[in-house]
Amino acid sequence: MDSKSPNDKGLNDKSLNAKSLLLSILSLLSILFILFTLQASWNNPQEQTKLDLLQTDLILQATQVQEKAQESPKDDIFQILIGESKPQELYTQALNSYQEVLKASKSNLTSLERVSLSPESRDYEPQSLSKQKQKKLTSVSEISIRTGLLQIQTGDTQGAIATWESVAALEGQSMTNYGLTAQILKGLWSEPIMLFPNAETQIQRTLDGWYRKTALTKLYESQQRSEKIPELEQKAQIEVNIAINRLVIINSIPLIGGGIGVLVWMILLVQWIFFRQSSPFYKKSQDDTNQNPNQANLQVPWGIATIWEVMVLWFTAFCLMTQFVLPLIFEFLGIQTRASEDSTIQALLVLIPYTLSVIPMLPILQASLAAYQPLPEGWFHIKITPPQWLLWGVGGYFASVPLVLVISVLSQKFLQGQGGGNPLLPILTDSQNNLPKFLLWTTLAIAAPFFEEYLFRGFLLPSLAKFLPVWSAIALSGFFFALAHLNLADIIPLTTLGIIMGFVYWRSKNLLSSMFLHCLWNSGSFFALIALGGK
Repeated sequence: MDSKSPNDKGLNDKSLNAKSLLLSILSLLSILFILFTLQASWNNPQEQTKLDLLQTDLILQATQVQEKAQESPKDDIFQILIGESKPQELYTQALNSYQEVLKASKSNLTSLERVSLSPESRDYEPQSLSKQKQKKLTSVSEISIRTGLLQIQTGDTQGAIATWESVAALEGQSMTNYGLTAQILKGLWSEPIMLFPNAETQIQRTLDGWYRKTALTKLYESQQRSEKIPELEQKAQIEVNIAINRLVIINSIPLIGGGIGVLVWMILLVQWIFFRQSSPFYKKSQDDTNQNPNQANLQVPWGIATIWEVMVLWFTAFCLMTQFVLPLIFEFLGIQTRASEDSTIQALLVLIPYTLSVIPMLPILQASLAAYQPLPEGWFHIKITPPQWLLWGVGGYFASVPLVLVISVLSQKFLQGQGGGNPLLPILTDSQNNLPKFLLWTTLAIAAPFFEEYLFRGFLLPSLAKFLPVWSAIALSGFFFALAHLNLADIIPLTTLGIIMGFVYWRSKNLLSSMFLHCLWNSGSFFALIALGGK
């Protein structure tokens, strides 16, 4: 006989109803937050487009003395990297890339101007919006002066002058260093030539690589200082060697990783055709799983309500920490202002908020699953021995490289270069300090793999597998993993990566395998970005 009184039952029912109502409200708010964030990311250019420009600049830097240089092993490597394209074709391709990004950047700047003129912002423009506009304005000016130099190289002198004039019209009275450089370049290619004081210093300050050499060569010729040109050529040759080395590092991941990945998939295909029962894709029968308990599905004692509770509470805690609590604390301490000029503080403002925002996942899991303690054997399994998890992690990494790269290209084309990108990119590509880079690597390669795999593969995937076929559970957990990154451009590529990490965990039954794969992927991207953006 039930010993609880009717009053106790009524209180329990009311408590459950209140809990369900709270979770429903938090779910609705979470969905709205995700939708608004994804919509906002659509208005930003993909970071991949910025990466493409950085790689374009490296290729141009590597072409600085290619036509004059004798054949050498470096030239052979360079030809492999760029294919059969002629220098003039490279300039045309680079110009097209810059013009596309310039068009998108101007459109985004116009959108920000429209927001600042809205009734809500007319009387008071938020500081963050003002900074965002200034940052975008500087970016448009920088891209414009480089676009103009590429127009010069392709024979469109009048187009280049018009591009540089647009910088002055855009900046108005608040002229930046890039605006001054645009004036200097316009004077150099005008008829008659107009020379400005401190032109050399200004060009050195705002341009680098191929762009700096092109502008300085024209300046020295206009000033009749031809003795400076051989010195410029010597510096260019040094930059050529550095650029080629960096291009080799950048392309080694897609070339070597992709090549090994294709080989892995071919081996898996042969194994599936001729040795199907030993294939990792082979669905074992009940007798097989009884003989090998390690392959058995985990017992899931909880239902959909518990899964919903864990994910909603975690996401709510994550949003509260990253969007409200920590920004208010940093603003109160004055850290946010200093961060714009200190890359180490920027890196700490990535590591600390990320760690503090994902740590609540552990007590949330503990509290939500308390009624099911002790958990059935195999849950959140992390075991160093036996070391097969290393093979699963490495194999999964190489298998993911060609798939994710191809899907990323298709996604970029489909989204037409929009969809936002990784906010860590400026720190990785601009900072010359090793400490912020180490702090970011700690975030990307240690903290992120541990916390994200613990939640999405350790909890969500096996929980969903109770109600869905295994492949559906793997795919859905991969999609939620991608969605949690709140970036439209990353959803399809990260879903693909999440599916591979889910499969690796499901077959290895060891979270270390997917954590290691995650670490390898983030580390590869990290070092490629450093090579791409290093000065």
